[in-house]
Amino acid sequence: MEDQSPLDLFPLPGRQVPSADEVFFDHVAWLVHDMDAASEVFEKLGFKLTPYSVHGNRDPETGERVPQGTANRLAMLGSGYIELLCDAGDVVKPVVEDLRARLDRYSGVHLLAFSDSDAEDAYKRISNDGFRLQPMVELRRDVEAADGSQDEVKFSVIRAAFDEIPEGRIQALTHHTPDLMWQDRYIARDNGISGMVDAVVCVENPTQSAERMAHLLAQKVVVVDDHETAVVCARGGLRFVTQNRLAEIVPDFNPASLPYTAAIGFKADDYQKSADFFHNCGMRVFETEDGIIVHPDDSLGTAMIVYRS
Repeated sequence: MEDQSPLDLFPLPGRQVPSADEVFFDHVAWLVHDMDAASEVFEKLGFKLTPYSVHGNRDPETGERVPQGTANRLAMLGSGYIELLCDAGDVVKPVVEDLRARLDRYSGVHLLAFSDSDAEDAYKRISNDGFRLQPMVELRRDVEAADGSQDEVKFSVIRAAFDEIPEGRIQALTHHTPDLMWQDRYIARDNGISGMVDAVVCVENPTQSAERMAHLLAQKVVVVDDHETAVVCARGGLRFVTQNRLAEIVPDFNPASLPYTAAIGFKADDYQKSADFFHNCGMRVFETEDGIIVHPDDSLGTAMIVYRS
């Protein structure tokens, strides 16, 4: 952005979950073929990863937890988090088929997730606004609590129909167990990153894409210029950009196809600490006016930007 940094454009309150009437940019998911290889990359990038965990959907009538065919590891941040997501087992479900189809397009970030304080109300609003949704999912996965006991992380997850939003796999969710999610022992320290700010999505028509997402999320649109339009949430947001603008943000990178989530932006408590870490991490990095960037070739298909503060 020529006149305004993303750190100025997007609100960044120091809370993990939204209060009433707020929507937060909650997390993103890198879809990966090989969890072990992906984990090695992210550990090299200075993140601590949670243990491998398989997803299940809790049946509200029987209480049975039904495998969903996916598994993850997470990199927790001071605000928000990163998910590494892969298929798991031989489960045949549309969500697994969608994951594989997106991976056929490119490896990188495809899932953009937003948190709401009340998933049931959000589901009704989004559906009434004309968006096709899948049935609500009561997602569960096992976790070890900070005291060593076994527990269960709980989410209510809203998924748009997989062909409804061309810009990516879009989800809204309500966290029911945030204390189990953001355990201090898993929050990254070495790379200096303190939180997630935004996603940079390269599209044909930024304003059209931004207006669709803003309508879905009931958030506001900010037109930056002819090459960029933003969706501003109560925390963080999205930057929809043309290929010309992307070339300025992430030099020497051509998306395989559009739309493409080309970069995820982060803030640092100490920018110089982050810059020093990434310059010495053995990855392909460079600095622009925006900040320090890990090239997509070295960060599993989607660039990482630590914005200059």
